[in-house]
This record gives sequence, C-alpha cells and structure tokens, in this order.
Amino acid sequence: MSTFERYLTLWVALCIVVGIALGHLLSGVFQIIGSTEIASVNLSAAVLIWLMVIPMLLKIDFAALGEVGRHWRGIGLTLFINWAVKPFSTALLGWLFVDLLFRPYLPADQIDSYIAAAPCTVMVFVRSNLTKGEPHFILSQVTLNDAIMVVAFAPIVGLLLGLSAITVP
Repeated sequence: MSTFERYLTLWVALCIVVGIALGHLLSGVFQIIGSTEIASVNLSAAVLIWLMVIPMLLKIDFAALGEVGRHWRGIGLTLFINWAVKPFSTALLGWLFVDLLFRPYLPADQIDSYIAAAPCTVMVFVRSNLTKGEPHFILSQVTLNDAIMVVAFAPIVGLLLGLSAITVP
C-alpha cells in the first residue's frame, strides 16, 4: 500500500478537524458555499462527488462490459445483500445505536432523521478504487443496483419508516 492508503484513517481524521476549524473560522464563507444550489443539489457537493467518481470511470474499457454477465453469481449476491439484507440490518443498527444508545446525546427533533439513511453509490466507487477492484464488474453492479433503486428504494424506505413511525419532512 502507498503511504496515502496506509494512513487513510489519519488523513480522514485530519480533514474532519480542519473542516470543523474552518467552519468556525470562516462560517460566513461556508454558509455562502452551502447555499449555492441548483434543483436542491449543493453545487460544491456535486462537484466533489464527481471528482471522486471520475478516476474510477476513466479506468473502464466500456467495450469489455459485455463480459460482466459471466459473473452473474456475484451480481446476484450483491443485489440480494443490497435489497434483502442491508436495508433491514441498517435500520436495526440505526435503531440500536441512534435510538437506544445515543438518544441522550442527540437533538430530540433530529433523532428520526439520523435513523433514516440512503445508500451511497459514490462510496462503492471510492472503496473499489482504493482496493483495486475490477472496474467493469463494479460499474455493472452499481448501474444495475441504481436501476433497481429507482423502483425498489421508495417502497423499502416507506416500509421501514412506516414500521418505525418515522416521518421524513
């Protein structure tokens, strides 16, 4: 592993500390940055997300994507975990940690929004890139998963939020 990869946890911790310090020192600047939106999407967040995804996409030979179907077991397992296991295990962990353990430390009016979480496609690309994953396979999995998300995400979230009596503003 490179020095960057070896000390990734340290770099993330340093970025958090620097971000908090800058937020306190330059709060006006960050309020302006945070208010720059198009269609309720923060522009700086959108740019930074694409900067994380583009390096992965540049490694892909799109002509080779046709061979991904040979790995149907891996794709099937990923879809099963993403849609039959992960939403329910994540809801259980959210309830356990946020609702039971950390409730006294969180603002009462925000507890439900901490429990309601959405999957992060970008982090799949980032983790895959850091672990030198097969880019064709990852792209095909993410694409298929995102296509299913368009149809299945709302019903699953509705079910889980309905079971936990959480309302999303």
